[in-house]
Amino acid sequence: MNIGFLVSSDRDYLNAAMIAVDEANADGGLFGRPVELVFETGLEEAAMAAEAAETMILEDEVVAIIGPNRSAHAVEVGPVAQRHGVPMITTAATNPAVTAAGDLVFMAASTDQFHGRVMAEFAFETLGVTTAAVIVQRGDLYSEGLGDFFTDSFRQLGGTVVAEQSYDRGATDFTAQLTTIAAAAPAALFIVGLAVEDAALLAVQARALPLHDAAGKPTLFLGTSGWDNPALLETAAAAVEGSFFTTQFSPFTDDPTARAFIETYRARHGVAPGGGNAVSYDAVRLFLQAAARAGSLDADAIRQELAATEQYAGATRMSHYNADRHPTKSVVIMTIENGELRFHRQVDP
Repeated sequence: MNIGFLVSSDRDYLNAAMIAVDEANADGGLFGRPVELVFETGLEEAAMAAEAAETMILEDEVVAIIGPNRSAHAVEVGPVAQRHGVPMITTAATNPAVTAAGDLVFMAASTDQFHGRVMAEFAFETLGVTTAAVIVQRGDLYSEGLGDFFTDSFRQLGGTVVAEQSYDRGATDFTAQLTTIAAAAPAALFIVGLAVEDAALLAVQARALPLHDAAGKPTLFLGTSGWDNPALLETAAAAVEGSFFTTQFSPFTDDPTARAFIETYRARHGVAPGGGNAVSYDAVRLFLQAAARAGSLDADAIRQELAATEQYAGATRMSHYNADRHPTKSVVIMTIENGELRFHRQVDP
């Protein structure tokens, strides 16, 4: 029994999905048949992801599509799955629009709308930040969407967004944007790049400028789930020291079901999983559990069971799906301390 899995980068999310498949097969598979992943990784363009999904459905006869991880790609894959009547659960894609294709498309990750609000409230209410700047990647659904959600929430709370800047995909020199931001002297800079390399370069160049608030203190950097990548600390640890970012999951959790996943992942791959790994594992399990409850591979029956999911426990926990098939689940705020990731707090819906 084939399940399609799409990764729109070279990230290691496939490793986590394979753990879910192996666990299912150890328990007898699905309806007594072994589960196999048909996967495509390194998909850098949305059209490539949509084409891969079409091939999986028509040629590999997959019973579900899991992924992709980028919002801009997921909005293109969703219509393919919906048109062919195949259930789809995205992994790390977070823009609310990814489920707009139809009722067969679900998300495993909490939405950018919630992440933006959580970070705005944390900055304003907990950190006492009243002025902020935002920089996003121009034309990217995830980056621009999350930037807008943060900006709207921050302003509603009474904060002032003193500068809004953007850059093009592939940019490496952010001098012009950062100079404009520096002139506005924000207390915090929300860096919303799609790629972790962008966040790293922005942070390093911002510190070198340097960036300060109106009182002359270093501007605080705030980030997103795109920061949940070991590459950030490998290249920009000093620049992001003391920063905060939101993500889907903490490897420091004490939750027993999450700990089981973490230890299995660490035993196999030698490192702790990140948020993208967690939701990749969960997306596979959410489909398998819904199909098992449905008692068949009928897409509408599986859709109904997915929609009825309650109190799911895996690498992450989910209360339920809302009417838009977005999961109601927690967001984790991480900080960077002494060059290492540290759990700061969990924010529940």
